[in-house]
Amino acid sequence: MSEGMLICCGSLTLDNVLTADGRALPQSWGGNVLYSAAAARLWHDNVGIVSRIGHDYPAEVAERFVERGIDVSGLVPVDAPHGMNVAFSYRPDGSRVRKFPSEAVDLIPEADRARFIDYTTFGTEHRFATWMAFAPEGSDIPVSWRDRGLGLHCAAMPVERHISIARAMRPARKSGAWIQVDSPWYDERDLTRDYSADLFALIDALLPSEADLEIVAGSGSLAHQIDGMLASGLKRVVVKRGGEGCTLHTRGETDSHIPIYPSQVIDLTGAGDAFCGGFLAGMIMTGNPVEASHYGTVSASFAIEGVGISRLLKTTADEAQQRLAQYRDSIKVLPQT
Repeated sequence: MSEGMLICCGSLTLDNVLTADGRALPQSWGGNVLYSAAAARLWHDNVGIVSRIGHDYPAEVAERFVERGIDVSGLVPVDAPHGMNVAFSYRPDGSRVRKFPSEAVDLIPEADRARFIDYTTFGTEHRFATWMAFAPEGSDIPVSWRDRGLGLHCAAMPVERHISIARAMRPARKSGAWIQVDSPWYDERDLTRDYSADLFALIDALLPSEADLEIVAGSGSLAHQIDGMLASGLKRVVVKRGGEGCTLHTRGETDSHIPIYPSQVIDLTGAGDAFCGGFLAGMIMTGNPVEASHYGTVSASFAIEGVGISRLLKTTADEAQQRLAQYRDSIKVLPQT
């Protein structure tokens, strides 16, 4: 096992999914940190999870991840029920909502409807109280991991926690760990405040979705928003575009578009987080953001081929390497430096 490690920080959830064709999938344990860590583990043999976990969260999650070779000693117990119950309803175009219209609720069997109440639908105050209770901060990263951290991914969570985690890693790292963040723009407590500016100087890359960028773009274009972030000190933005692949924007360099790997879609949950975990591993292994995007793309392709996180956990390193080779052959793209 390699000495250095990859660290994935984020939240654990209980996931309830209503597909675009009206199927109510069984409740599964999940969360952005699980998808990113499982994806990173496809490529790297030393991955750890940092999160907070309620006393009633299924013990199976830790057992399964230990079996997968993922270090769970960064899971911090919370003496309270796990409050992050989430429910997604997917639209035919792949977008999703967390507060269902009545016609969607009618499709859910009556016995299952209670679990399709998302914790974010009770108002902003409740949402952030719950999120802060179960989102990790810098002090939650085991001290023994900090000097060993080759790279760190922060999944979506309150930006205060992103900053806390990045600041905890920066002084401790010996060899310059890569630090990346999914998206800091989920905070509607005060829309006039720039919650992200303090974060940009601490990280190496931002990996938002197009929908994330639209939150802050306002009436301006996404391209203008990205240019502004790069000009303000952010080094790199990797925009996840769902079925359109991703676009890589690096300060002072030509933009690159990375297509998807065609997969049979079973459940889109966690695809973006899996991309981030794969990108993290690819960046550490190759040092090349275009190559890292290939790792992320292949990771996401496995994530959507099963319900919840099941397919990612079943995928072997050999399968991942074979698909990566197939993907590279199919796109005929040479690594860019």
